[in-house]
Amino acid sequence: MNVLKKTLAGAALAAAAAVSQAAIVNVGGVTWDTAAVDANGFSLDFSGNTASVHQTINAQGVLSGTGTISGINDNTNFCTGCTLTFSFGGFQLASGSLPSGNVTGTFLPSYSGGWVNVMVNYANAPSVLWLGMVGHEVDGSSLDGTIVTRNGTVRSMFGGGQLDVVGGLAASYFDTNTMTDGADFTFGTVFTTILSARDAFGSGTFTSKTRVTEVPEPASLALAGLGLIGLAASRRKQAK
Repeated sequence: MNVLKKTLAGAALAAAAAVSQAAIVNVGGVTWDTAAVDANGFSLDFSGNTASVHQTINAQGVLSGTGTISGINDNTNFCTGCTLTFSFGGFQLASGSLPSGNVTGTFLPSYSGGWVNVMVNYANAPSVLWLGMVGHEVDGSSLDGTIVTRNGTVRSMFGGGQLDVVGGLAASYFDTNTMTDGADFTFGTVFTTILSARDAFGSGTFTSKTRVTEVPEPASLALAGLGLIGLAASRRKQAK
């Protein structure tokens, strides 16, 4: 009986340890906790944020820019010895317009197409594509913006859209089709330093429902634990 108890206790501890480890994912040095929750107790799955993004729109209405990811699931120490940066472009103005002149009003430009590349940058090694994405269009729009002006001055500027994963080290974790209209990611940006409607700096967030395929799911671990228990019981019977 003591042997059985010890075996069961060991199996339980091993399963518990595996469950706790299963929540932590490491891809190319970038880590995140899939079991993380926000201050209100809601599951984060994967939520990234950036305090630094620069967006420009050229004369042809094509939106592009760069940024640095500053946190994942409320954790700023997610990339030991590395950084995550991103670039984006190819978002073409499809409907609506940008303000010009001494105007007051709310403008709602929408963009089609687009791409976003997230790169993991190492101190002593070449940068690697961590996640490659393209715009996911809903009713012809992959990105919708809002620009509020007063007497020709932009007072507020923000936008959001959706993306599909197409490649990169972490692609298998995010190609889940679980966000808006079956997209893999939704994102949003708020601009706090607005030089013009075509040139702005700000911050943003991006969220996704993730899946973990390289480590056991809790249900699988529970089944494995039951298997160990059954094996221990079987051996005990044979020993009698």
